[in-house]
Formats: sequence, C-alpha cells, structure tokens
Amino acid sequence: MLALDSKLTVDALERRWDEQTSPARFAGSDEMMDNIFIASRKGERVFLIRKASGALDPFATVFRGRILPCSEGSVLEGWFTKRLFDYVLLLALFALDAAVFLQGLSAGEADASLTGWCGAFALILLLLAFPLRSARRRYRAFLEGIVQPEETNQPEQRREAQ
Repeated sequence: MLALDSKLTVDALERRWDEQTSPARFAGSDEMMDNIFIASRKGERVFLIRKASGALDPFATVFRGRILPCSEGSVLEGWFTKRLFDYVLLLALFALDAAVFLQGLSAGEADASLTGWCGAFALILLLLAFPLRSARRRYRAFLEGIVQPEETNQPEQRREAQ
C-alpha cells in the first residue's frame, strides 16, 4: 500500500491529478524516451497505467487508488497491481501448465524433465503476477510529482530566504 500525503485540499489535488495526467500533457512526447501515463479519475477513485512504446504492454503495472481528505490536506493512497485480464490470463496459463503435468503424470511419462519444465513455467507465471520494483519506482516518482504543490519561489529567492 502506498500513501502519499499532500498539503493540497482534496479538490485541489483532484484538479492537479486531472492536469498532470491529461493526454494534452503528453502530446508530442517521444514515446521511446518518456514515461507516458494513461489515467482516469471517477470521484475519489484514481487509475494510472504506463503506456508502453508502440504496443499494449502485457502484464503492465497498474496503480489503483483514492484521493482522501486528512487532517492537514489530503492523501493519495493506493496499491500497485495488474489488470484483471492479466490475472485471468495467468490463471488460464497456470491451469494449462497443471493439466500438461497431470496428463504426463497419469500417462507415466512425468520424469524429471517434464517436472522441471512445468515447474519453471509455473514460477515464471507467478513472477509475472507481481509488479516490478522498477515500475513501482517510476510510478511513485510520477505520483509524488502530482501530490507535491509546485514551488512558486524562484531559486534566487529561496537562497535569499536561507
């Protein structure tokens, strides 16, 4: 679970979410170099996914969360997950893997080789079910940019204040 505090009110954070995740913000971007995000918001619920370069990214990390009020502003809380279709696909592939193994076992052909291949395939499927740490870091950096209010002071003014 990720929780990012903001000094902005809920309404201001929702407006900032809409501005920062607007398709117009990413228009003209070089998809090979930039992180391009696709987002939506319905009330307090938010959804964020990174658009892959050139194609739909299977098993892409997704952020699902909510913007909630708190004592000193608001909080963006949510979790990293995969899309529902990805989990259904993983379950179907895992069932196919188990069926191949059980068929080999019932036919008396389940040797070490079949066990190894089916076990490795099941492990790969399991690893695909969890969001990668690097993806979570990219999303977190983008989300932190949304919840932090923009600084209005110029660098010279900040140095003078110190």
